Amino acid sequence: MARVLVEKIFDPPITEDQWNQDVRRAIPCHQSNRVYWIRSMMAHDRSRVICEFDAPDAETVRRSFRKVGLPFARIWTVEVLEPVVDHQGTIGTKGWLVGDRQS
Repeated sequence: MARVLVEKIFDPPITEDQWNQDVRRAIPCHQSNRVYWIRSMMAHDRSRVICEFDAPDAETVRRSFRKVGLPFARIWTVEVLEPVVDHQGTIGTKGWLVGDRQS
């Protein structure tokens, strides 16, 4: 499975009711395609959102969004990078490139 981000742009800004309707419509289709919603980060003005999914690949997410009829601006696969600090206080990155080596 891959980590996939979806950027959506709303003009006019999305309402809470519309967001909830879209979620209820999308989740069954996503689940049938093995696309699992992790979280979303919404702009304060509700004009943009980035949604994070666990899915087989970016193309599967695109197909699922298109099948439900939900528009998107971009969909791409990402690598999750997290800060790590060793016992000497040196900051590195977990998840960089291949494996979980620090760099």
